[in-house]
Amino acid sequence: MKKKFFKWTVLTLLIAGVLAGGWFYGVKPLIAKIKGDVIDPNDVVEVTKDTVEITFKSSGTVTAKQDIKVTSKPSGILKAVYVKEGEYVKKGQKVGLVKPGRNEFEDYKPMPIYTEASGTVVKCLDSDNDRDLSERDLSLPRLGTFLNGSYDAADKATCFLRVVNMDILQIPIYVSEQQVMKLKKGMFAEVQIASLGNDVPALKGTVSHVSTQTEKSGNRWSDSKGFLVIVELPRENQNILLGVNASITVPVQKKENVLVIPANALFEKEGKSYAFKYLGGNKTEKTEIETGLSNDKLVEVTKGLAEHDKVLTVLPYGESW
Repeated sequence: MKKKFFKWTVLTLLIAGVLAGGWFYGVKPLIAKIKGDVIDPNDVVEVTKDTVEITFKSSGTVTAKQDIKVTSKPSGILKAVYVKEGEYVKKGQKVGLVKPGRNEFEDYKPMPIYTEASGTVVKCLDSDNDRDLSERDLSLPRLGTFLNGSYDAADKATCFLRVVNMDILQIPIYVSEQQVMKLKKGMFAEVQIASLGNDVPALKGTVSHVSTQTEKSGNRWSDSKGFLVIVELPRENQNILLGVNASITVPVQKKENVLVIPANALFEKEGKSYAFKYLGGNKTEKTEIETGLSNDKLVEVTKGLAEHDKVLTVLPYGESW
């Protein structure tokens, strides 16, 4: 009987010990935290000095700065092509021969087609991308093709070939009214070409044009409008092809060695900015602050906090926001 009582006593004490341990080391701290009595150290950060930078980011398609459409002056039948796609030509070079008239029976003297600039020969783009591949123009025009010519309006004439200068590339983008106000001609731009791979560092470009009025975007299927911004990019022996995608980053504003807090440590209410200063133990103090430059990661603090102060990145218990 005594042995049985002893066993039950020991068992009861063990259960009581486990329950007490669970209470003091598990349940009680949890309740305390829920009530706000405990501040998680992971929610406390130090006020430091750092660099805050605002950047403009966009993407576009690489084009050539010089892209000249070469056409025939008289309308006629193409009789000769003297160059190949990818070949470099000089300004004034003869690239083709056209026989004026609509058929072989019209006896006109053949006339050469000359380039108006130096550059690389590129075929004219086929505007009808819905056609079957076998029906598209995949090379320079074939002999016997009829070319509509023009002596004064090349845009109305048939495109024979294009002469592009690949030394300087351009990336046109269309931006909103809010974005265009931050951009100026001459700004530095970082350009990342996806097709070059992630191992190739960002290339250095320059904002060469910022439009002062809205215009329709280059997409012929879209009616959207924006302000045209052009970023120029020296090719610098990189294997950059026309039409590839490029990501653009333009530093707009930057402040170095300023007092900062993480963006999630800033709390705003009724037009005012606050931070919750950590006082040690489990105490905090709501502090009104003034802010300066900010991005999605850091906020500059101009008044209300000092370096090495500590603040919370979450609302303390009892605060409604």
